[in-house]
Amino acid sequence: MAKKKAAKKPAAKRTVKKAGGKKPRIKKRSAKKSATKNSPVKRPSGVLSVQVTPALEGRLKTLARSMGKPMDGLLVQALGEFADNWEDHMRTVNALNEGDDRVQLVVPTV
Repeated sequence: MAKKKAAKKPAAKRTVKKAGGKKPRIKKRSAKKSATKNSPVKRPSGVLSVQVTPALEGRLKTLARSMGKPMDGLLVQALGEFADNWEDHMRTVNALNEGDDRVQLVVPTV
């Protein structure tokens, strides 16, 4: 004789008090679970990763030691000076291009 399967019981309904009662707690997913496998690595703001040749890395380490600075401090200073110099250069080029109403002579090469 075949056994009969028990009928499933309906899921219990939750009741929520509307006025003056506590709100139901909702669990939030952690950031680890919501990230996908192919998502890019999230870094804290202000963190950069740069690959340099071993020769340049050696030069930078030597400079950091001689200046008594940590490598991070040296790199921040170097990048700041690089940006300052190129911004100044671009301002100069733009100023020269704005006042470019002079006659320019082009000498052909022989």
